[in-house]
Parts: sequence; structure tokens; C-alpha cells
Amino acid sequence: MLRKILSLLTIPGVIVHEFGHKLFCDLTNTRVRKVCYFRFGDPAGYVVHDIPNEFYKILLIVLGPMIFGTIFALICYVYSFFYQSTIYQYIFIWLGFSAAYNCFPSDKDGKILFDETNKNLRKNILSFINYPFCLFIWLQNRLNFLYIDLIYAVMLYLFVLNYFV
Repeated sequence: MLRKILSLLTIPGVIVHEFGHKLFCDLTNTRVRKVCYFRFGDPAGYVVHDIPNEFYKILLIVLGPMIFGTIFALICYVYSFFYQSTIYQYIFIWLGFSAAYNCFPSDKDGKILFDETNKNLRKNILSFINYPFCLFIWLQNRLNFLYIDLIYAVMLYLFVLNYFV
């Protein structure tokens, strides 16, 4: 029940998540075929793109939402303190929370990274660097009943509260 409520409240985070994939596709010159930033369904959003040949590019695309979502959340949290006691403070906190809550890569992202790492291992031994990220994504998705995404969003806010304010 709590998970469904959080999913509804954090719809902007889905958009930020998918934009993170799209942004890193653009940064790695990877062709994007289709983008759905949000829909009511499963998945809530997606980016269909070509699979790059270089192992680091697929890693960046998979981790794009984590990188971009974290930066976006931190900026929103910081901005919230410029608008104390106004509606804007709460809007920035909500946007930051939404982005942080939704920034973790999905199971599908992890599977793509794992499969592509296995393929690239024959071409470039350095692609083994991706395996710890595959494990991180797999563990995070298996332990999501612990609300790691919620904890992450709150911890980022507390970080900003303690170090930037």
C-alpha cells in the first residue's frame, strides 16, 4: 500500500529517471528510438535505444538516472532552502524527493547491463568493471522491500540539510 502511494506521489521522479537515460544516450551518441517519459502502466516510463558497442557507454546509460536523479535531487533540496516557509519550498522538496526515490536502475536496466557486459567481455577484458554495478542493481531491486529508495531520498535531504544549510 505504501509503495503504491509513493509511486503516485513521485510521478515527476519517473520523468527524471527516463530523462537520465535519454541524456546519457545523447552524451554517448547512442541512437534513441523511442521515449516515453511517463504513462500509467508497467513500466511507468521507458527509453528504447540502440545498444552501444563500448562497455562504458552502456554502463553510463544504465546509471544515467542514478547520476542525473541524484544531482537533480540535490539541487532541488538546496533550492528549497532559498524559499523557506513558502509553497516553493515544498515543491522543491517534493521534486527532489521524487527524483531521488526513482533514481535507482530497474531490474531490466540491470539485466541489460549484465547481458551486454557478458558479450563485451570477449572484446574487452576491462568490461568486467561492470559486474559490481550489476550486483549493486540486482541487490537493490531484491531488497526494495526495505525501502532503500525511500531511505536514499531522505538521506540525500539530510545530507543537504547538514552540509549546505
